[in-house]
Amino acid sequence: MTPVFYLSDGYLANGAEPWRLPDIDKLPPIEIKFADDPQNFLPYARDEETLSRPYALPGTPGLEHRIGGIEKQHLTGNVNYDPENHHFMVLLRQAKVDRAAQDIPDVEVFGEPSGKVLVLGWGSTYGSITSAVEKLQREGKSVSSAHLRHLNPFPKNLGDVLRSFERVIIPEMNLGQLATMIRAKYLVDAVPFSKVKGRPFQIREIVRKVEEYL
Repeated sequence: MTPVFYLSDGYLANGAEPWRLPDIDKLPPIEIKFADDPQNFLPYARDEETLSRPYALPGTPGLEHRIGGIEKQHLTGNVNYDPENHHFMVLLRQAKVDRAAQDIPDVEVFGEPSGKVLVLGWGSTYGSITSAVEKLQREGKSVSSAHLRHLNPFPKNLGDVLRSFERVIIPEMNLGQLATMIRAKYLVDAVPFSKVKGRPFQIREIVRKVEEYL
């Protein structure tokens, strides 16, 4: 019951490495349990763990309810213009998104779990970041990396990972959107390293940037 944006185009357009295509038949199924009890159906009731609403197939007799952008009343789903209800529903929807972090794997650190520099990335920067960090680690430098696969919400252990390093550097193929989010949410003085040239990061570019802070 939550829209998901799957950002795959950037990986393909700005990456420079082989890609392993998954076997679609081996992917785990996504099971949906549809509501089927008209007598006890409340379209805006919430699951206690996930805060998701019941899923009713449109047109199911007895399960008809309003949908759309106008604010609804908690539980009943009736159109509601009360300011207090609107405030409550906005907080409830945000809490539902936040709780999705329960199903997101912890972010993993490549290298030591703490040290001088963490290179944090997302998307197509993975190959360049990993190769640069491998080179620096072979030279005995205190450098690790982490790569995000989930951006909203972030993995629940991300704050602890960031605070385990003296400096966080974020190479991005944009003007620093992730760096802005990291600085705002975790109050970490992350260093943005932006490149918007339509070409992937070169390994030596990231190596030089990290060496500035070692």
